Amino acid sequence: MPILLTRIDDRLIHGQVVVGWAQALKADHIVVIDDDIAENEMQKFLFRMATPSDIKLSILKIKEAAEIIKKRGFDEDYTILLLKSPESAYKLIKAGGKISEINIGGMHFGEGKIQIFDAVFVDEKDVEYMKLLNKEGIALEVRMVPTDPKKDAIKFIDEKIKKKEDK
Repeated sequence: MPILLTRIDDRLIHGQVVVGWAQALKADHIVVIDDDIAENEMQKFLFRMATPSDIKLSILKIKEAAEIIKKRGFDEDYTILLLKSPESAYKLIKAGGKISEINIGGMHFGEGKIQIFDAVFVDEKDVEYMKLLNKEGIALEVRMVPTDPKKDAIKFIDEKIKKKEDK
């Protein structure tokens, strides 16, 4: 089975992912893709605790995940890929991980970030990487849960930036 969902969500594993997405998609494998977390035993332990026992969890570095994607190593599972940021997603693509669509979930407020959707705050760097992903042919859609309507992230960002420039 191909990868069911690739999601950018800075919380990674939490209720919305486990209850909302994993149950709705009948996922049996969650893959956290993050170089720092892959080397942090405490973080890995916490993510294992947050993952239901009937769902396999892998925590991989970006290059490692890209190699597995290239070799279709997730095809035996119903897999959800989770990344923290648009930058991480772009690095995954550039390392050879082929993905056609990315769901954007929660990206929390921080200094220099603007709100573009209810739970999505971005800074210039996030926008830059989203546009680079889009140039690679990857559709970026915003939905917090599967029952939400899809919203085109790039279209909305372009409209928001244009409105800001017009002021």
